[in-house]
This record gives sequence, structure tokens and C-alpha cells, in this order.
Amino acid sequence: MQNDRMNQKIRIQEILNYSEMRKNTLAKTLGYTNSAIFYQIEVGRNGISSNLANRICEKFPEINHNWILTGKGQMLTSTDVKFDPKILDRLQFLENHIKGQDARIEKLENLVAELTAEMPKIDF
Repeated sequence: MQNDRMNQKIRIQEILNYSEMRKNTLAKTLGYTNSAIFYQIEVGRNGISSNLANRICEKFPEINHNWILTGKGQMLTSTDVKFDPKILDRLQFLENHIKGQDARIEKLENLVAELTAEMPKIDF
């Protein structure tokens, strides 16, 4: 049983590596409020549930559901990447949006610096 728990911990780590996310980010991506679900698996209190495996496969359909639960087979069901042109458009939109937000933040930071410089110094 101990070996199975260790294998589950390793599988979770491999999923984290594959997703390039931290535990908390992945947990939130899967619909959890925090990474406690992964902590419970790491310390051996809980195993990987079918619900968790389902959530992972919903977000990462290329990950093998059976592998998540049992460790048997390969992690990825397919190495073929399906290209969706809508994703590229969405990424470009988000990149432009982030650039706009960065410019807005920079303007606000400059304004705060100007206003701070104009404030009289108060000695207490």
C-alpha cells in the first residue's frame, strides 16, 4: 500500500511537470479552492480519486485516465497535438490585453510617484 501511495505522489508530480503549473494553480484550474487535495495525496491520507482523474482529463484530455488512477500504461494517450486556430486568436487577444494592462499599470505607477513627490513631508 505504501508503494502505491508513493506512485500516486509521483504521478501527481508528473502531471504538475507536464502542465507546467504549481500545485495551487493546477488545483484552481481543476476547480478546487486550494492545493489541499494534492497535499492529502502526498502525505498518504487520500489517494487519487476518480473525480480528480476526471477533472484532470477534462483539462488535459491527452493524459491517460487509467494511468492517473493506476499508473499502468503511458501518461499521454496521444502525442498528436490538435491545432485549433481559435486558440491562436485567443492567445493573441490575451497578449494584446496584457500589454495594454501593463501600459496602464505603468501610467498609474508614474502618477502615484508624481503625487507622492508633490505631497508635503509630514514629521511625526
